[in-house]
Amino acid sequence: MISVATNETYDELVNEGFSIVDFYSTTCVPCKMFSKILEDLTLDFPFVNIVKVNVSDHPALGLRHEIEAVPTVLFVKDGEEKEKVVGLMDEEEVIEKIQQYYYE
Repeated sequence: MISVATNETYDELVNEGFSIVDFYSTTCVPCKMFSKILEDLTLDFPFVNIVKVNVSDHPALGLRHEIEAVPTVLFVKDGEEKEKVVGLMDEEEVIEKIQQYYYE
């Protein structure tokens, strides 16, 4: 499932379970490529919570998580940030992170 976070809904969306948080901008070409990867992953991993944050619309969330470039991806388990990856990831890298953090 893919959810779009706002300043008001972010904490609720990542508080429970495993989440992939995609910080992006609508003008970022690598962000658009990564968005397609995430959409494809929802078919194989429907149990993974994917949260998208537009840093242009919600700069406070970007500041809170020290986002300096997009795309930046956070892997979050029960509200705790496990890892931050800056830059475009390929599908295999994301699957490895799901396997690493979802089952821990």
